[in-house]
Amino acid sequence: MKATITRCEPPHVLGYTWGARADALSEVVFELSEQGNDVLLVLTHHRLPNQNDLLGVSGGWHTHLDVLVEHLNGRTAPAFWSKMDKLNAEYKKRQGGA
Repeated sequence: MKATITRCEPPHVLGYTWGARADALSEVVFELSEQGNDVLLVLTHHRLPNQNDLLGVSGGWHTHLDVLVEHLNGRTAPAFWSKMDKLNAEYKKRQGGA
């Protein structure tokens, strides 16, 4: 997959296109901001072309961020694929799927 940088504001913002089809590109943006002694990471994935694509990325991003939190806190991350499968099922349920 090719990506194009859409925003680059070091050290606070990085955005890039996401998708394999030129007619259905979405955008992922990572934003960092100081919160006292901590840093807040906000990940936004927008302009997804349809509900299936939204469901396709929801559990994945959630799982990646959970793994990052565990590593940053010196803990063992959960098993990636089983965690993602569980989250995908929950997102599908929340979004009205079976």
